[in-house]
Amino acid sequence: MKTYILSVAGVVLLSAVISVILPSGKMGKFIKGAMNLFVLVVLVSPFTDMFLGKNFEIPTVEIAEDTIYLEKCAQMLSEEDRVLVESYLSIEFAVSGNVSVRRSIKANFPREKIIIEITDFGIFGQDERIYTMTRIREAVEKEFGCTAEVFCEENES
Repeated sequence: MKTYILSVAGVVLLSAVISVILPSGKMGKFIKGAMNLFVLVVLVSPFTDMFLGKNFEIPTVEIAEDTIYLEKCAQMLSEEDRVLVESYLSIEFAVSGNVSVRRSIKANFPREKIIIEITDFGIFGQDERIYTMTRIREAVEKEFGCTAEVFCEENES
C-alpha cells in the first residue's frame, strides 16, 4: 500500500513539473494528455490487479488506546465535578466537605462514584446529622447519576 501511495504521489508530482515546463503548443497539449493518461493508469492499477485475480491487500493496523491520555482526561473531569459537587452541597444543604469524584476512562467518561467527607454541617445539630447525610447521599446520586458515599469523621470515631 505504501508503494502504491508513493507511486501515485510521484506520478502526480512528475505530471505537475512537466506541465509547468512544456510549451503551450500542440506538442504540449499532447504530452499533458499522455501524462494525464499515465496518472489514470497508475491510479487504476490496483483495481485491475484485483479483477485479474491477484491479491490487493490493504494491511490492517491495530490501534491501541492511549490510556495515559484517557486517565488524564478523566482526572480533569473529576476535578471539575469535585468543584461542582462542593458548590451543590453548599447551596442545597449549607454544608461543606471534602469531595472526591471517580470517573471511568470508558466512552464519555461516566462518573463511577462520589465520595463526600462532611467537615462542617453548618446549622444542623448533632441529632440531625445522620438524616442529613442520608438526604445528601440520595440527592447527590439523583443529581449526578452515580453512587455516592457520605460520611463524617466525627461520627466514625
